[in-house]
Amino acid sequence: MIVFHGTTVDCLGSIRRGGLRPNSFVSESRALAAEYSWLRAMTHGADACAVIELDVPSAAVVAVESWWWATGQLQLPAGCPASCIVSVDDSDPRRLSVG
Repeated sequence: MIVFHGTTVDCLGSIRRGGLRPNSFVSESRALAAEYSWLRAMTHGADACAVIELDVPSAAVVAVESWWWATGQLQLPAGCPASCIVSVDDSDPRRLSVG
């Protein structure tokens, strides 16, 4: 199953090395992950944001409702190893933004 995780570029190094931590939020929607990454970058004063594409087993994902402003959220209760990373798009935070 392909899912997307939005984050700031500050977190990319540790995610590339160790994967995503347990209970990380993901989405089947690239746009939702991009919006979340942009929001995190603006909130935390990061220089840029990124969207990480992951290939995980369907059984590793559960549906959740966490962000009040979004639907279609998923969570990885056990996290996932770095080997699940398919691609990372950190090219331009304004392009990743949905608005």
